[in-house]
Amino acid sequence: MTDQPVFAAIDLGSTKVCAVLGQAIDDDRFEIVGIGSASTQNGIRNGTIVDVQQTVAAIRKAVEVASRKASCPVSRVVVGFAGGEIDGQDQRVMIALKDREVMPSDIDRILQEARTMMGCAPSELLHTIPKSYRIDEQGGILNPVGMVGARLEALVHVIRGSDMVLANLKRSVERAGLRVREGDFILQPLASARAVLTEDDKELGVCVVDIGGGTTTMVLYLNGALSGVRIIPLGGAAMTKDLAAVMRISQSDAERIKKEVFSAPGQIPLPEASEEEGASFPTPQSEEIPPGSVRRTQIREVVEARLEEILTRVKGELDRLRQNAFLARGVVLVGGVARMPNIVPFAEKIFGMPISVGQTGDRVQGLVDQAVSPEYASAIGLLYYAREQWGPEDLPYRDSAASQETFDPGQKALPASGLRIWNWLREII
Repeated sequence: MTDQPVFAAIDLGSTKVCAVLGQAIDDDRFEIVGIGSASTQNGIRNGTIVDVQQTVAAIRKAVEVASRKASCPVSRVVVGFAGGEIDGQDQRVMIALKDREVMPSDIDRILQEARTMMGCAPSELLHTIPKSYRIDEQGGILNPVGMVGARLEALVHVIRGSDMVLANLKRSVERAGLRVREGDFILQPLASARAVLTEDDKELGVCVVDIGGGTTTMVLYLNGALSGVRIIPLGGAAMTKDLAAVMRISQSDAERIKKEVFSAPGQIPLPEASEEEGASFPTPQSEEIPPGSVRRTQIREVVEARLEEILTRVKGELDRLRQNAFLARGVVLVGGVARMPNIVPFAEKIFGMPISVGQTGDRVQGLVDQAVSPEYASAIGLLYYAREQWGPEDLPYRDSAASQETFDPGQKALPASGLRIWNWLREII
């Protein structure tokens, strides 16, 4: 598919940056041609940038890896994030039609009026999402274009973010040599939902819970429309920190042990459990880690205690929203933590409703080994937003002949290196 345009997305998590490049196959599928990831080190905390230099370095590395795999340069991207204060409000807007047909310009007018009613700076506005329309006395309309009436009403959900958080995100992406425009910053829970939900799921009622490194996000859909978004500043990194404190080891060692002990079947083999003592995980010999071994059951107790806290806080948000009884589809889990074995029965005990792990397998092909993992759900979902809002001038194409020359493995710079050098010079002048 070298003649197809390539869409690019970066997912800014608290522990790592994921870059994904994809080509649209049809309305609901992408061929993934490039995937890259890089640790954020300490550059992002709870979804918010705290060190621009480290964040820029992670973005550059992730994009470079994805670009080389795809043999395609990257210039513009959509960006997924989940940090700062997020506020979503429903706005009811009405305009007069005077017995004429509803035009697409009328929808644009309604969305603009809803944004104005929020009373915030344009730089803070993230999403304006129609929930339902009414023409005269007929309600429950999903798409009014082409219908005739005297007046058009709409219930619109407007989401705003922190101006400071968005400004730092934009600055970091641009310093990495990439371009972003208005509408290119997407909330991670919305992107995750786009990747794993069907319209039937949304109609039945569903909550998507994305457990990332520093944040846990949730998004609700009822009767086919968005109902609410929440961000909880707690994620998988808290499990690692707890484990490091209990075992008195570094967080990097704790993260490695956590991944091995909680690896899914078919990945890293786990030691067999003993009926009396339980299996033990041998720890490496270093100054930070005492000799001997740590019982696998102890590791599970530490990690699962924090996981229970995270899921209990999500359930508390659902209880406050009073939506539990309307979620016939239940809760769909995504994010790196969703790969933990037995997480479905574990979560079912807490939520008391159907639980499943979100799957993207039927929406991607190409580099599916990584793309189907629940931790890439948000990154895959971002590609749909790129396809919806990018114009022809924003779309790079893969060129197999040129790419072999441009992407020589011995090179240390991307084809966009000239743009990056220019951006760097512009910053210091």
